[in-house]
Amino acid sequence: MTQNPQVSAPAPKELPTRRRNTTGDTAVGRLPGDVTEHQRAVALTWLARGVSVVPCSRTDKGALVPGFGRDAPPEQLSKFSDPQQVQAWWSGRFKRAHVGLLTGRGADGRGLVVVDLDMPKSDAQPLEGRWSGCHGGTDVLELLAREAGADWPDTYAVLTPSGGMHLYFEQPSDGPLIGCATGEGPTAPHIGPLVDVRGVGGYVIAAGSYSTAQGRVYERVSTPEMRPQPLPDWLLELLRPSAPPAVPPRPPAPVCLYAPGGRPASRAERYAAAALDGAADDIAQAVEGERNRRLFSSARRLGELHSTAPTVLDETTVREQLLAAALRSGQSEREAVRTIRSGWERGLAGRGAGAA
Repeated sequence: MTQNPQVSAPAPKELPTRRRNTTGDTAVGRLPGDVTEHQRAVALTWLARGVSVVPCSRTDKGALVPGFGRDAPPEQLSKFSDPQQVQAWWSGRFKRAHVGLLTGRGADGRGLVVVDLDMPKSDAQPLEGRWSGCHGGTDVLELLAREAGADWPDTYAVLTPSGGMHLYFEQPSDGPLIGCATGEGPTAPHIGPLVDVRGVGGYVIAAGSYSTAQGRVYERVSTPEMRPQPLPDWLLELLRPSAPPAVPPRPPAPVCLYAPGGRPASRAERYAAAALDGAADDIAQAVEGERNRRLFSSARRLGELHSTAPTVLDETTVREQLLAAALRSGQSEREAVRTIRSGWERGLAGRGAGAA
């Protein structure tokens, strides 16, 4: 593992090292005497722990039985936790298959989330920027832990045939479950390059599962008594999407039956109030690709009308109404404020120049 000199936080715990034993979820790095019996034992070991299993290809690790996707109903998932079905899979058609562990929703009600720390491909370019000096997923996770001032997470860990590592955790007991992600991305549960996340709708190959195509087992490297642990707070915060910012309610629209001072509103003032109300509705319903254009156009139009009803279309009222509508449509506040200001000023300038 490479230490990153850019990080000054205390060093994390030492990473797990390879340990060999012959317990149910770990096997020696050689061909088992009876592959069928061995794979079936691995599958049943995990089933007894409350983890649903699926047969997977010995070459590309693809699942050989469908039906466990993110939106799969409980009745569809039940076969993956049925001991008789599992016995049949690894006694017949799939008797030498890899043992896949379903992540997300467990047969015991808890479920797993697995952080998959990959090794880079031989032709991959070195990581840059924030990740400079990281040579694999373990380095990336170590950097994230050190940035959080935390230790390396102590949990059930598996060394993969490619030299990567799987860290097993329990799905959170409250709030939304963690889903799947591959590598770096803009939203959780993406947390960094060379780090994949397997949660709801996903799976990983079990410790102890063997494939002659890969030539090595998936080997547990944590202590024999260790089981998947709850996600540490710092890692859960990275894996769980942030709550969307609260969208302010739409300010009440101006009431224009009467103008300030109690006099009846003029026709121009009633028209201006209706124009503002209609513009807000139009902006709130805008779809991506149309939002900014509609916002600018509405702000400009209301700026043009300002002089006809200045007590109704004052700048503060227009800005509050249009901003609330823009936020409801999904625009960012910073972008919306800038667009409203630009459109409003353009409208005032056009009105002041007069019409031909």
